[in-house]
Amino acid sequence: MTVKQTPVYNSANLAMFMVNVSHAVIRPMRTHWPEFSVTDLKAWFRSRTYVVETFKLLPEMPEAIFIEQAIARMAELGRVNHAVNPI
Repeated sequence: MTVKQTPVYNSANLAMFMVNVSHAVIRPMRTHWPEFSVTDLKAWFRSRTYVVETFKLLPEMPEAIFIEQAIARMAELGRVNHAVNPI
């Protein structure tokens, strides 16, 4: 457990920074998806990682539009809130 002043200070600042970043990313998504939450954000980025890593195993990379569609479909598996008009 971290109990010294400098590591606690750094950890608190990192936590606040991550809250600010997540809110900055969530804000534009709320126009299409009003109930978008941090859990949905995590599912979206996790799906992006899984899809890209899976496509790296293929002999040729598919087109960019197909990658975005696959990411959106994969994000549906982990999301909590339903998107009204998904992008």
